[in-house]
Amino acid sequence: MMGELSGFLLALGITAAGIPVLARFAPGWRLVAQAGPRMQHQGSIPTIGGLAMGIAFLAAYAITGLSFRSADLSPLLALTGEALLTHLGQLMSPELFTLGRWAVPLSIFALVGVMNAMNMADGLDGLAGALALAACISFGAAAGFARHGPEFTVICITAGATLAFLWFNARLPWRQQAAVFMGDTGSLLLGLLLGWFAVRLSMSERAAVAPITAVWILALPIADTVTLLVRRSLRGRNPFHADRHHMHHILIAFGLSSARTTALLFWLALALGIGALIGERLGVPQYAMFYVYMACLVGWGCASEILCRRLHLGGS
Repeated sequence: MMGELSGFLLALGITAAGIPVLARFAPGWRLVAQAGPRMQHQGSIPTIGGLAMGIAFLAAYAITGLSFRSADLSPLLALTGEALLTHLGQLMSPELFTLGRWAVPLSIFALVGVMNAMNMADGLDGLAGALALAACISFGAAAGFARHGPEFTVICITAGATLAFLWFNARLPWRQQAAVFMGDTGSLLLGLLLGWFAVRLSMSERAAVAPITAVWILALPIADTVTLLVRRSLRGRNPFHADRHHMHHILIAFGLSSARTTALLFWLALALGIGALIGERLGVPQYAMFYVYMACLVGWGCASEILCRRLHLGGS
C-alpha cells in the first residue's frame, strides 16, 4: 500500500510544483491558448498541463521502483505485449466473444478511440481531468479488489497527477476560469493511460473487470464521441468537424454553469463506473450490460440530436 500512496503523492506534488514553473516558460515555447471563437476564455492560457502531468507520471513511476521490479514484467512494457484485446468477454451471449486475428488491430483501435474520446472531452474547464479522475477511481477500485498491485500503483500515479492538474484547471469559487490547460498532450496521455487500464485489467490472467465493465467505466466520453461522430456523418458533415453538440454544451444550454456541468458529469461518470463494478460483482450477465449500454447509446444519440435542434446550438 505504501508504494501506491507514495506514487500518488509524488505525482500530485511534482505536478503541482511543475505547473507554475512550466507556465513561466509557456509563452516562449508558444504553448499558450489565445482567446477566440472556439476558446471561451480571456487572455492567454498556458497549455502546459499535459507536459507537467507527463513529467510527473514518469518521475513518480521511476521513483516508486516499478520500472525495476524483476518479479513481474513492468506493467507499462505490457502495453506492447500482454495488454492486447484477445476477447470481448460474453458480449452478446454466454459464449466468449473471441477476436482471433483481429486482436492487434482492434486493440490499437480501442486505444486510439479512448485517446480521441478524451481529446474531444477537453472542451470545458476541468471536464477532461474530472472524467479521467472518475475513471481512475473506478479502475483503481477494481485493481485494488483484484490485488493487481503494479496496475493499482500506475492508476494511483495517474490519479495524483490528474488531481493536481485539476487544482489549476477547474473553475473554483475564487477563480472564474482555468489557470492552465492540458493541451492535446494531456488529453492524449490520459486517454492512452485509461485505454491501457481498460485493456490490461480486463485481459490479464486474473481479470479485474470484464471488458464491458471497462466500457461502462469510460461510458460518458465514449458515448459522447460515438454519438457525435455518427450524428455528424448522418448530416453529411465531416465527423471530426467541431460543433457545439457535446454533452456539456447541451447542459450549459439548459442553464448550468461550467463548474456545475463539470461536477455533474464527474459524479455521473463515477456512478456509472462504480455501478458497473457492483453489477459485475452481483453477477449481472455481461451481455445484459452490453445491451443496456447500447440502448443507452442509441437513446442518448437520438435525444441529443433533438435537444441540439430545439436549443438551436451551433453547427446543426
